[in-house]
Amino acid sequence: MLTFVACGFTGLSAAAGSSISLGFTSMLIDLNCTSEQAATALSVYCLGFGIVPLFTAAFSEEFGRRPLFLVSSVIFALMHLMMALANNVSTVIVARFISGAAGSTGATMVGGVVADIWAPSERGLPMSLFALSAIGSTGLGPVLAGWVQQNAQLQWRWIQWLHLIVSGVYVLVMSVTLGETRVGVILTREARKLRKQTGDNRYRARVEDENLSLKQLIIISCTRPIYLLLTEPVVASFSLWVGLAWGILYSQIESIPLIFKSLHHFSDGQVGLAFLSMCIGALIGFLSNFYQERLYSRNVERIGPEARLYSALAAAILFPIGCFIYAWTTLPSIHWVGPMFGILVFITALFIIYLAVFSYLADTYYIYASSALAGQSLCRNLMGTAFPLFTNQMYSRLMFRWASTLFGILAAVLAIVPFILFAYGPQIRARSRFARKLSEKEAKAGT
Repeated sequence: MLTFVACGFTGLSAAAGSSISLGFTSMLIDLNCTSEQAATALSVYCLGFGIVPLFTAAFSEEFGRRPLFLVSSVIFALMHLMMALANNVSTVIVARFISGAAGSTGATMVGGVVADIWAPSERGLPMSLFALSAIGSTGLGPVLAGWVQQNAQLQWRWIQWLHLIVSGVYVLVMSVTLGETRVGVILTREARKLRKQTGDNRYRARVEDENLSLKQLIIISCTRPIYLLLTEPVVASFSLWVGLAWGILYSQIESIPLIFKSLHHFSDGQVGLAFLSMCIGALIGFLSNFYQERLYSRNVERIGPEARLYSALAAAILFPIGCFIYAWTTLPSIHWVGPMFGILVFITALFIIYLAVFSYLADTYYIYASSALAGQSLCRNLMGTAFPLFTNQMYSRLMFRWASTLFGILAAVLAIVPFILFAYGPQIRARSRFARKLSEKEAKAGT
């Protein structure tokens, strides 16, 4: 139940991230803004998503997961109210940034909740549900938003009102069903309760004696992910790979309405339905993970964390193929099923890449997994921020076919990343000063 409730916030934040693009047509007229300003509103969501978790991770260490979920979900809901009532695009942009910052809890803290309540050998299915919520809901949001936009009485503001309603319901459900899951926080509360009841100050949780202030925790949570991103080849290469995929995803979110309206004369509601290919691709990726888990169980003792990468090898090939299909089917003479199939293949690959990055980094960096994942999240969301800002210009100058072909070429170049890590992962980690520190700590713990 806790996993489903936590993943619910992931789904809400993912749907909110993409659904605004379906309301651009009416928003441009209503707020008298430019398409570049609208693209900025789309992209700054990722900026908040990437930067703010560097700070909030420390708060979860100090105060627990539940307070952060509650505060974040309330702020997330209120930002939709702010957007629904906005009188200018600047207000929308600011609200989108804050909304992304609050919604980032649905991405960064869910992994922590899963780690809190599931053993490492049992985390495959919960993590795949988390990835399904993140990737699948990115497509589901526009499916509904398209029909809201098409109704002249509703349009872009009602996309935000509906998000507010759903978010408000979620806040109520979560406040009742989501308990604290972080062990250190639970034990600290129990120790304080026992000290108060008995007057015996010997009752203490181990984490109370670690002597790290909130300020120190914030400094560590801000600097360590960047340090890992810049110095660890495993973190850097995986972050660049998934970052490219994430940037292309947000470019597709912006380009799908352009392509299906101009080439196939889709209505807003029909454009929304085109995003169903994202949902189907995410579902295929989710189902493929059951086979990946079998391969992992069978081979993890023999090859270690690299057993997480079998599906990623296939995804490395599917990733550029999906981009090329999307590129070379964007012609009026080719049926609209063609580009939708390209989207489906790309999203299937993205799902597998996304899940592999989380699983592999968690297995590789152990107690520092949250910092490694925060580093890749920063890189991934910075690319998600940047790509929509030049999507319109790129598609206008290179045309649909060649712009998407360029993405496919970049994807093909980076396809080598999981193959190198699969073949040489242990050797690469052995040369890493940070990885050696982890090995030394494990050796000390074993003695």
